[in-house]
Amino acid sequence: MRRGPRPAAHDREELRREDKVVRANTRASLMSDAKWRKLLTALDRPELELRQCIVKFVGISEEQPISRPTGLYPPHPWVDTFQFGPIPLRSIEWLLFPRVAELKDGDRTIPSRHIAQDVGAAARIVDSLGRYPVELSDRGLLITGYLPITS
Repeated sequence: MRRGPRPAAHDREELRREDKVVRANTRASLMSDAKWRKLLTALDRPELELRQCIVKFVGISEEQPISRPTGLYPPHPWVDTFQFGPIPLRSIEWLLFPRVAELKDGDRTIPSRHIAQDVGAAARIVDSLGRYPVELSDRGLLITGYLPITS
């Protein structure tokens, strides 16, 4: 099974493929590409020190940790990530900023570092942007992009 988003050419055809995956796996969209960009831009503040987020891609069962910050300089419907390169924003089912980031070194012999993230401050910033599908829980700040199809 794939570990991240589908391989891509970063063009309109890729966006059409993502749209098909979204239609097949979700029942409602809560975020647009523009809302994702606005949110990620607002949270890209050094004083927040958001070092990690966890992403769930549409059609992929595993959650994937992603290092922050992400790059918003690719064409509008994409965001650049260290782990996967540019990904279509519409492929994000949900995004979680955990209360405690688990940062791993590439060397398996070095233990992970755990760093607190101020998700309360991040939630206040998101609230100031307008209506966003957010939930602040014990796990962290969750932003939902799509509602999955339920059985």
